[in-house]
Amino acid sequence: MYFHRVLLLLIPGLYIILPLIIDWWQQLEGPWYKPFLAWILLVIAAFAVDRRRGRNV
Repeated sequence: MYFHRVLLLLIPGLYIILPLIIDWWQQLEGPWYKPFLAWILLVIAAFAVDRRRGRNV
């Protein structure tokens, strides 16, 4: 049941972040890890949402 909350965060995040990542990958200048910064922020947000609900499964 709680897995759906994480999906509700990840799916819209995918639609928001994916165009940014494609644009960053097409740019030649910049560090190689630049596209992954948005993804790590999304993962941290999902972790925070999951952690907030506690250990009650």
